[in-house]
Parts: sequence; C-alpha cells; structure tokens
Amino acid sequence: MTQVLIVEDEAIVAESIASKLRRYGYEVVDTLPTGEEAVDKAGKTRPDVILMDIHLAGKMDGIQAADRISSQYHIPVIFLTAYADEQTIARAKEAGPFGYLVKPFRERDLYVTIEMARERSRLEAELEAANRELDSFSYSVSHDLRAPLIAIDGFSRILEETYAGYLPPDGVECLSRIRQAANQMDQLIEDFLRLSRVTRAPLQMEKLDISRIARDILGQLATHDPDRRVHWRVEEGLAAYGDPGLCEIALKNLIGNAWKYTMHTNNAQIQVGSLMQGQTRVFFIKDNGAGFPSEKANLLFIPLQRLHSHQEFPGNGIGLATVQRIVHRHGGRIWAEGATGEGATFFFTLPEEAG
Repeated sequence: MTQVLIVEDEAIVAESIASKLRRYGYEVVDTLPTGEEAVDKAGKTRPDVILMDIHLAGKMDGIQAADRISSQYHIPVIFLTAYADEQTIARAKEAGPFGYLVKPFRERDLYVTIEMARERSRLEAELEAANRELDSFSYSVSHDLRAPLIAIDGFSRILEETYAGYLPPDGVECLSRIRQAANQMDQLIEDFLRLSRVTRAPLQMEKLDISRIARDILGQLATHDPDRRVHWRVEEGLAAYGDPGLCEIALKNLIGNAWKYTMHTNNAQIQVGSLMQGQTRVFFIKDNGAGFPSEKANLLFIPLQRLHSHQEFPGNGIGLATVQRIVHRHGGRIWAEGATGEGATFFFTLPEEAG
C-alpha cells in the first residue's frame, strides 16, 4: 500500500486531503503542520510520497522542507498550495518537486499526480541504479582492457627499439602501426570514461566569462599549432552560468573541432558569438571548414559516429557526445547546421542566471 505523508498547517484541510487519499486506498502516515516535523518524520518513516503545502507554521516553509527531504532522502514531494504566482512557482521549481497542484483541486487530479510521481520516482531510481552499474562496468572494462594494451605497446616498443635493425622496413612499419593502434585504443577508453564522468559529476554553478574562455582556448590551439594561420573572432561580453570545468570541456571540444575541420581550408575562419531567439541567448561557434551533409546533422552527437574518415580528420567520435551531455546537464540545448565544404555552425544554450 502506498504511504503518503501530508504536511499542512490547516487541520481541516489536512483531514479533508487525508479522507480523499483513504478513499483511493492510500495509507496516510501522518498529518503534520510544520516543515521541521516533516523532515524528521520523513527520515523516520520514509513514506512513498509527501504532499506539502508551501506556507507552513514554524520557521521552515514547505519549499525549504521539500528541498531538504529531496536531497537527504530522495522522497518525491508534491506541492499542494493556494499560491500560483510566478515568484512562488520559481522558488518551488528549485526544490525539484514531482508535482504542483493549486487548491482547490479535483480529487481525481490528486490521484493522478500521486501515481505519476510514484512512477517517475521508480524510473529515476532504476536509472540511478543503471548508471551506477554502468560506472562500475566502465571502470572495470577500462582496467581489463588497459592491461593488454600496455603489454602490446610495451613489447612492441622493445621490438622497435632493440630489434629494428633485424627487421625489414615493412616490419618496422607494422610495429609502428601496432603501437599507434594501441595508443588510439587507450585514448578511446579514456574518452569513454570521461563521457561517463560527465554524466555523473555534480555541477558547481558559477558565472562564466565565455568570451575569455574561448579566447584562451583559441590561443592555446594557435600556440600548439604554430604553422596554422586561422583568423578567429570572439564576441565580447559573452557570459552564462555553468560548471567551469564541464563548460570548458564543452568549449574545448567545439572550438577544437572548428580548428581541426578547417585544417585543409584556405583562409580558415572561426567565429564565437551569440544571437537572440526570442528571450533566449544562443551561443554559436562557426567555421568555414569541411562541414558535413545537412541531412546527417542528427548523427553528430551519437558516440562513435563520424562523418569523416580517421585518415582525413583524426578523432574517435566521442567529443560531440560529451558536449551534448554537458549542455543537457545544464538544462540547455545544442544543435548544428552545415553543408559539405561550406563549414559548420554549432548552436547551444546555457543558463543565463544562477539557478
């Protein structure tokens, strides 16, 4: 039987809700008037769902109580409140509620909201368990694969350095290719692990100077590749909120791609800027490089999918998948436009204010 905790400081309202729940076969764990009591009771009884009013007696309101319960016990909280103003809804969203019903509500709406919250909670728990298994599997595979790779690279290096004089030129070339393939495989394993960590790492949100980060990345690329002549332009004043480490990884991948795919382009150009779509600022990174078939844009963010051969442009097809996961973790969107031989533009959004 589903256990429900009601947190409502008006006793008559609380009992009315409890009666509705009992008619649908729910077990009412308790009815409490304060947020402090709700947090304590949640920890002791671990109900399946908590119905929470926002304005409560005591020092802690419903939003604060819900935020603490969600972070400590991962119990789904549904707000039942008479307040539907934008400020209250904005505050409520920060607690990550599983539902929001404005009083007065229909009995059937209450039932549907509870059942949807329970199903979402179940699916999230399954997803979290699957992610933990995937992390464990990734690290296990990484360890198991790296051991033979180290042996292949080490012994082939010994052969190359010690016995190269006894081998014909094509034998030396074979050893070189073996070592190169082993190094590529090791890099692929590392990229997969990084992709897994991006999904799980907690976000540390800060205000970011996107313009400065982009200029630094382009400067580093120019230093490491002094023979390239690339004209680049970065719009001033680009700013957003995000995790500094993850957003730098995303920008390095996007700008690094623009740098890479313009390597065969005369008068190579890279532009980092922004535009407005309605009320939303959209950042973009544009180049005039190799581009891609426009009908295959949906394949760009799939791991291991490459639209160019490794011989033409090195890479393993993990970078853009990593960028997409970073952007999605920040609640943003990313998409691309391009044409073969005419360059590519990657668009993405990030929070414009602290969330």
